[in-house]
Amino acid sequence: MYSLLSTFYLLEFLGMIRDRLISLFDRNRTSVWFEKQTGIDRYRWGNIRTGKARLSDAEIEAVVELFPQYALWLVTGKIAPDCGQVSPEYEEANLKLEGQEAGSR
Repeated sequence: MYSLLSTFYLLEFLGMIRDRLISLFDRNRTSVWFEKQTGIDRYRWGNIRTGKARLSDAEIEAVVELFPQYALWLVTGKIAPDCGQVSPEYEEANLKLEGQEAGSR
């Protein structure tokens, strides 16, 4: 029973990481872009996005290499801005705040 429960939590945990990783894709960062940046096949990225393939440590490591500032967020969903660990949402909000400050001078 313990093994089955552990497997369930592991799959749920990997699902949360997958959801955060998928949120990094956008109009510019496509499967083709990720293939060029990581060397991992575009079809593999596409299959991860659609749920046809499970996320592996290779994709997680590749994304952390691309976006080291997202490492903590990617794995835990948490941020630590004082340590340089942020999320895409935090970065975007921070850029907007910086833009407002620059415009008010």
